Amino acid sequence: MVYELSSALKNILFPSVCFVCEKATRNKVICSDCYKKITFLTPPLCRLCSLPLRGRVRNLCGKCRPKTFYYDYLISILCYKEPIISLLHLFKYRQYEFLKDFFSSLMIEHLATIGCDLSGYDFIVNVPSHALRIKEREYSQTLLLSEAIAHHLKIPLRNSALQCIRHHPSQTKVAPTLRKYNIEGAFSANQEIEGACVLLIDDVITTGATVSECSKVLKKAGARRVSILSLARAG
Repeated sequence: MVYELSSALKNILFPSVCFVCEKATRNKVICSDCYKKITFLTPPLCRLCSLPLRGRVRNLCGKCRPKTFYYDYLISILCYKEPIISLLHLFKYRQYEFLKDFFSSLMIEHLATIGCDLSGYDFIVNVPSHALRIKEREYSQTLLLSEAIAHHLKIPLRNSALQCIRHHPSQTKVAPTLRKYNIEGAFSANQEIEGACVLLIDDVITTGATVSECSKVLKKAGARRVSILSLARAG
């Protein structure tokens, strides 16, 4: 089984097989048919949830307008649906850590396509996982993604600026209405970030509870601006 092999062996033994449908490819992660199924989020998008705007509405959708947000801007690159769901599952739970290069390339290329300039940020921070979860998975998928994005954007990465200090059930195992409470008090900012513009990286945005809690902590620690960049957006 492919799942039982190390990432290095996967690259060597299966360089010509789509990781989603297993069709033959030319040394690519997915075949052209699967790639065509990827849905990119293109403007106009709500600046706080990154979902498409309808009609003549600008900047904010009707759901976000009455709410209070701790972050200033959120941009997601893809819709969270197949084949991205399957690829992210491999990335997060099956030790396909090399997929960070594929995902980061999608993100960087789409940001350039829509003309989104992120050069004004002081540093990048990833949404952190608790030490116990990292030990279980052997790595943090958001850190791997953040390292790749930081390299592409030439923005410093401060992965220790934000830490997960409370082990909590995975958000995927908690009802959407309870995720805000599940994640409350789970993070701590432990570096001086007074006046900084921070770009926070996550893999998937669902309810937004996790990035909201991270942003709250960063703002309380003195961040002047916090923006969210995620690979995918559910909804």
